[in-house]
Amino acid sequence: MGIDTYGPQFSEEEWRKFDDGVLETIWTDNGIPYFIIKSGLDLSEYARLAKLSLEHERQIAHDFTSKVTDESGEQEVKFTYRSKWFLEGLADGDMDVDE
Repeated sequence: MGIDTYGPQFSEEEWRKFDDGVLETIWTDNGIPYFIIKSGLDLSEYARLAKLSLEHERQIAHDFTSKVTDESGEQEVKFTYRSKWFLEGLADGDMDVDE
């Protein structure tokens, strides 16, 4: 995994923890991922890790609200992902803005 110098840092330890806890990633038709994690894990922590993972990979160019659910489906925590791609293009001078 390469180092993302523009996005948030996602350590190897956090990546392993996230990867070990996630049982399944379900993608909606709208391109929104939902994460199913092992029961007994801290849903809020895994929501934070899911968001960090998405921000680090920078593969989704739209904003959305997603969730982390335990494997029983009884508990969930939602989180908001913001792609920031539009702002990055402006900051890098890659986009023209009509005035």
